[in-house]
Amino acid sequence: MPAFGIHHVSAITKNIIENHDFFTKILGHRLVKKTVNQDDPSMYHLFYSDYKGTPGTDVTFFEIGLAPKYTPGTNSISRTILRVPSKEALQYFRDRFDEKGVYHEGIIDYFGETLMKFSDEESQRFALVVDDNENKAVPHTDNDIPEAYAIRGVYGVELTVQYLKPMVEFLTLLGGKYDGDIDQDTEARVDFGDDAVFIFESRTTNVEKEGYGSVHHFSLRVKDEADLEEIYKKIKADKWLSSGVVNRHYFKALYINAPGNITVEISTDGPGFTVDEPLETLGEKLAVPPFLEDDRDFIEMRLHPL
Repeated sequence: MPAFGIHHVSAITKNIIENHDFFTKILGHRLVKKTVNQDDPSMYHLFYSDYKGTPGTDVTFFEIGLAPKYTPGTNSISRTILRVPSKEALQYFRDRFDEKGVYHEGIIDYFGETLMKFSDEESQRFALVVDDNENKAVPHTDNDIPEAYAIRGVYGVELTVQYLKPMVEFLTLLGGKYDGDIDQDTEARVDFGDDAVFIFESRTTNVEKEGYGSVHHFSLRVKDEADLEEIYKKIKADKWLSSGVVNRHYFKALYINAPGNITVEISTDGPGFTVDEPLETLGEKLAVPPFLEDDRDFIEMRLHPL
C-alpha cells in the first residue's frame, strides 16, 4: 500500500522552553513525548500533537542550542501547514495571535483553500488552513482554546525546489496523486489522501541553509512495516539513497534523500506513543528507547529541566 498521508513534520529550535510554550500555550497542542534525538541523545526531541498522539497530528522539534538561524532559500521544506475545522476557527486564531503578539499575515486563497500564514519567534514558518473534513484527531482540551476551534493536526507541507518535475515524480512514486502538467507547471499540489504537499519552483541558486527556524524533514504515513518494506523495495529499485528501515521505538521509519537534497521520511502508524507510557501521562517524564535506557542518568544530567 502506498503512503496515504502526512505522518509528522520535524523542525529545529534553539530554545526548547520557548518552543514548548508556543506549541502548548498558544497553539494548544499536547506534549505527548518528551524524549531525545536517538542519533544524538544530547538534545531534546519533543513531539506535540493532539491528545492521543494520533499519527498525522505530530509536529516535532530537535533542540540544537548552538544552531545558527536558518537562511531561507530553495530546496527546502518552507512551511508546515496545520488544519483547523472552520473559517470561524481561523478567525479565532487570527484574533488570538493579535492578542498574544504572534506574527501573522492575511487570510488568503491558497490552491483553492482558505489559509493564513504565521510564524513563531524563531521565524519558523507555519500556516493554518480550513479543512472541514472529518479526521481522527482528538483535540487536546486542557487549555483555553474552545474545542470547536482547536487545531486538528498536520494538513501538509510546502516545498520550495529548484526543479519541480523531479520532486513531483518522486512523490507520485510514493503514492501521491497529481493531475497537473508536469512539464509546464511551476506550482503543484500532490495529494496523499486528505493531506497534501505543495510545491513551488524557484530556480535561484540560493539554497536554504539549515538552522533554527527551519524544518529538518517531513514524514509520510504507511499502515505497517509490510507497507514500509514495499516502499523501501520501490525506492531501491529506482536508485534513491535511503537509510534502510530504522526502528524508532514508536514507529518504524525510512529516510530518503529526495530531489534537492530534501529528507523525506516514511513512517508506520504503530506501535505509537503509549508503548512506554500510559495515555493519561504522555509527555510528563523523559522517555528513552530501550537501547538508551542504560544511559538514562547520563542523558538526563546533560539536559536542562523542562
